Amino acid sequence: MKNKTKLLTMASCFAAMILISTMFPFIRVMNEYAHIGDGLIYLAAAVLPLPYSALAAAVGAGLADTFLGFFLPWAPMSLVIKGLMATVFGFLCCGDKVAKSKEIAAVCLAGLINIVGYFLGSWAVYGWAAALAGLPLNLAQSAVAAVIYFVFSRPARKFAGKYIR
Repeated sequence: MKNKTKLLTMASCFAAMILISTMFPFIRVMNEYAHIGDGLIYLAAAVLPLPYSALAAAVGAGLADTFLGFFLPWAPMSLVIKGLMATVFGFLCCGDKVAKSKEIAAVCLAGLINIVGYFLGSWAVYGWAAALAGLPLNLAQSAVAAVIYFVFSRPARKFAGKYIR
């Protein structure tokens, strides 16, 4: 029971960090926005076991879209897309020591889920042209998230290991 409480507490902290890093700072381009929250999603998925990391990612991103107001229609899509990103990432990279090839695969797959998910969402909401226009923004966001993950993954694993495992 004590371990579940620690995991829920860490997941809640990650959800809050994802929420804040998704809302501030963000770059709005047309009907979408880019942020650094995905980097925190990758870190959460690296240190928290499933389903805690997926829950933190989905809740943090969904609440960010909700609190920003004008992105409220994106909240259901963010719940699914970010939860799926964390699930795939966590499946490949959760644990203390992970091979670099698995980390690279996880970053690429999670980024692809982000890009395809928001492309399809934008296509459904705004049309084909807007979906194409949003691709560079989502590519850049995924690249920045990968950099954040690779810079902070080792210290995050070390810090979280003291409290989780």
